[in-house]
Amino acid sequence: MPVSHMSEKGQILIPRQLRRKLGFKPGGKVQLIEEEGRLVVTPAADDPIAAATGFLTGKFSLTADLRREHKEEARRERTARPR
Repeated sequence: MPVSHMSEKGQILIPRQLRRKLGFKPGGKVQLIEEEGRLVVTPAADDPIAAATGFLTGKFSLTADLRREHKEEARRERTARPR
């Protein structure tokens, strides 16, 4: 496991073999995430909008989901209401 030192400014050097393996580019941006007491460093997308486009696959309809929830809620109210 490679070990790196932190500079006085808080900079660290990511070893070349890890940069190549993980796709870090010179001058590129990285995303820093704190996860269970660890720092996770991942390459950030050049265009976050393009990276997020198409992540919902298949037939998805928010309108259909809302209609289904509304019908279920109305059914529960009818059955719970005393006559």
